[in-house]
Amino acid sequence: MRPECRESPKFSRQVPEGRLSPQPSNEAPPTQHRTRKFLWLLVRLAIAAALLAYLAKSGTIDLRAISRPFTAWPIALAAIALILLDISLMAQRLVWLFRPIGLNLSWSKSFQVALVSFFFALFLPGATGGDISRLYYVAKDQKTRRSEIVIVSLFDRGIGMLSLLLMPLFFAPFFSSAIAANSALTDLLIISAVASVILIAGFFACVYLEPLVQKIADATLGILPWREWYTNVIRTVGGYRTHLGAVGLALLVSLVGNSLMLIGTVLAVMAIDPSALNLRMALVVPLGFVANCLPVTPGGLGVGEAAFNSLFAIAGLRGGADALICWRVWTAIVRLLGVVFYLRGVDRVFGHHPDSEAARP
Repeated sequence: MRPECRESPKFSRQVPEGRLSPQPSNEAPPTQHRTRKFLWLLVRLAIAAALLAYLAKSGTIDLRAISRPFTAWPIALAAIALILLDISLMAQRLVWLFRPIGLNLSWSKSFQVALVSFFFALFLPGATGGDISRLYYVAKDQKTRRSEIVIVSLFDRGIGMLSLLLMPLFFAPFFSSAIAANSALTDLLIISAVASVILIAGFFACVYLEPLVQKIADATLGILPWREWYTNVIRTVGGYRTHLGAVGLALLVSLVGNSLMLIGTVLAVMAIDPSALNLRMALVVPLGFVANCLPVTPGGLGVGEAAFNSLFAIAGLRGGADALICWRVWTAIVRLLGVVFYLRGVDRVFGHHPDSEAARP
């Protein structure tokens, strides 16, 4: 491991304890800040309710079929097991990505944090909104390394997003005739391929062309007050040049985990309308989960349903919105485990560390 990978980046300003990033001095009072957050939550909930109401009124969502997640209990149990396995794989992914920067995270702690963040994702914007709570737990006892922790956590999320974009491309050769006859589906796969190439190229540029990337970033972003952050992003991602195996394992486990999520969606269709099953779901379900991550409504509620319905229609399928709602019901049961760990409290994530010892009175 390179020495610079172990050292924390230097900042010109001291980050106040308890914060993940520097805050402006004219920050609103706590009461106003909480009120503003609550109002934004109400706005997002209103958007989600409006989208769901529209989908129900237009007949896109079959309200009578929503009871199926509860009545088809053998399928429900299998789906819940898949969701738990997916979360456990994502927890292991974060363990592998923290090791190269010298932070040892146990799988059990990572799993607890993943469940708590999975619970909070139900209320925060987008399916990735729970990342905010995860950042809080993994960074609270690491005052001098919070920048690295935030960057690695975002890098972890980027790997997960890349795996979702790659999955339809892996299945595409099996549906070449259907894709050739469907221009909209072809365009979606092209967009997915281009986005994947951009993410992969950006990673390898940071790894092998770090000085050049730094110069380009300075030339294009130097006038903005973010130099500390993008410099640390380039340096931290570039530090994985001697740990490409960890990145490869993280991507592989992401593909496996997202494949489990795809199987869970297939189970949802089986529970609601078995006649709607079609292998072409493999082309559009991953992209539907990408859209579900957009930070518009809490947990992607409404946005994901609309996206699933549109993507299923493009592929000549039906029942996309119903399938996602069924999947949400099953995930809600798993999220209750996150409540248990949240109420019990998650202890120091990285165990003994000089930062946390120094913070004690």
